[in-house]
Amino acid sequence: MIRVLLFCFFFNIVTVYGQNEFAASSFYTTFKKIQEDGEKGFVQYKGAQLKSQFGEIKAEYRIKLLLPLADSGKIVVPAAGNPYAVYFFEPEKRKENIDERAVHLREAILTAHANPLYAKTVSTTVNRRIYSDTYFYAATNQNHTSLALFRLSVFHQDDKYHLLLEIKGKHP
Repeated sequence: MIRVLLFCFFFNIVTVYGQNEFAASSFYTTFKKIQEDGEKGFVQYKGAQLKSQFGEIKAEYRIKLLLPLADSGKIVVPAAGNPYAVYFFEPEKRKENIDERAVHLREAILTAHANPLYAKTVSTTVNRRIYSDTYFYAATNQNHTSLALFRLSVFHQDDKYHLLLEIKGKHP
């Protein structure tokens, strides 16, 4: 009886802490669709235009295809540089929880992309809060943020930790 209870206890721990919620074919398929559309300038999944509150943004659009587990997203066309899709995920009160989700999302990106990626993480501390950006590159000699294919960010805002993913595109 004790063995059965111990088995159930350890099985639950592995299930809760071991599963990658992003590791699913629906995530990989959707990710590839967004990435391919980004290569064409986000023409297929660009929705209605939004009003931007930032001067450095030329235009923002609703996105017609959300990544699985993303709360929201949009396509951003900056005044300078290439457009990108940005996805926001459910915020967390505890940094450990959002860090775990960020690791899972990073693993899913590496799997979905199917080609080798090289990551560079930059962290800063502001008011004793750690903010981090992980940039994904196609080659080891690339390190400028404008050359990154993807950016994964963890930041603190409104007493919660947030996770976002940017998928860079190109101008049509």
